Amino acid sequence: MKLPFKHTLSERNFIFLLMGRFFKRSSLILFSLELIWLTMELTNNSPFYLSFMVMAETLPFIILGIYGGVKADKWNKRRLMVNCDFLIAILIGVIPIMYFSGLINYFILICIAILISILNCFSEPSFRAMLPELVTKNKLQRSNALLDSIQRGASILIPASVGIVVKFTDQIHILTLAFILISISIIFHLLINYHTHFDTNQSEQGTIGEIKTTLTFLTSNRSILFIIFVQGISILINTGLWRVGLPIYLDSNLGKDISTFGIITGILGAAAFSTSISLGTLKSFNPIIVFNIGITLWGSGLLIMGLSPTIFVIYLAAIIIGIGQASEGLARIVIIQKHAPSNMLGKMFSISSSINYTSDTLSLMVIGSVLPLLSTASIFLVGGGVIVIVGLMGINSLKNNEPIKNTLER
Repeated sequence: MKLPFKHTLSERNFIFLLMGRFFKRSSLILFSLELIWLTMELTNNSPFYLSFMVMAETLPFIILGIYGGVKADKWNKRRLMVNCDFLIAILIGVIPIMYFSGLINYFILICIAILISILNCFSEPSFRAMLPELVTKNKLQRSNALLDSIQRGASILIPASVGIVVKFTDQIHILTLAFILISISIIFHLLINYHTHFDTNQSEQGTIGEIKTTLTFLTSNRSILFIIFVQGISILINTGLWRVGLPIYLDSNLGKDISTFGIITGILGAAAFSTSISLGTLKSFNPIIVFNIGITLWGSGLLIMGLSPTIFVIYLAAIIIGIGQASEGLARIVIIQKHAPSNMLGKMFSISSSINYTSDTLSLMVIGSVLPLLSTASIFLVGGGVIVIVGLMGINSLKNNEPIKNTLER
């Protein structure tokens, strides 16, 4: 029996990148969870201070994300990623020490959160831009599928493990575990045999010049711009609905608590995980079609929740949304990695991430104003309908775009 990922997993460098990514992703999940708890402890459960702490994890990407992408394209990607992760490990590790010493306070904690986010502005685009230099183009599909699957798997398993940790030790040691995991991640990334492809002409451009060059490329390749824009719109609609609208609806209309929301989130994660693995095993993979089908499914799930928001339908919708999000996410990455020049990959992923984080922030700001005016079900209905329409428009417009189609099929 031929294993679908056998050839991909035979690449030593990819294995090191994959394992490093799993441990770093796990570490950051633990950090984000403990950050919320520790903020509530330090501020006496203040929603005002908690909202600022959450924004501290997103705003640096909006402001510095593109700049981090410029440096990821110019500098040695592995070295930049490892150095940033080393500093992140120190910042995470120092929090438990300061906590037990009685030195930690809200101001210090938010400064640490901001610094970690800034470092990730450089580390994250380096990670994504390095993959095409480690594997051949015909292995990008399955490599990205495995990376996406292992990250989604961590998102499912790691939150569930928190309860086990706090049974045996103080909750602050969740950060101690996060420090250990990111340290293991650094070791795996150091094992990668990576030789940078340095472009002398590119290095002579200034930061502003490189950003202008990338934006010029985007405006001349409207298919890529459309893909990035569509995901941003979908996140703008989805984030507020899922993180605020759905919990409120479950509590107010169905009498369900946070445990039910956790089950729904787990179902979505499991569906996304299975989809990523399945897409990686396909012999024929057209990322344009998969992207637009994914967007349409994502919107359809929200639409179904608006039409009949019973608990069974919500569970079903979570499966559809999970399949849609995994499909469009994987396809978007493959399209960018295959179609964009190698000296622009860091900037391209940074632009995409900056748009997504901006959409996250705006969505959470807007949903609070919209919910008092409209029913939650109607917002799900309208939001899902908009995403479905955009997805169908994408199917119609991108399938006839021969330049990108030909590029991707080579």
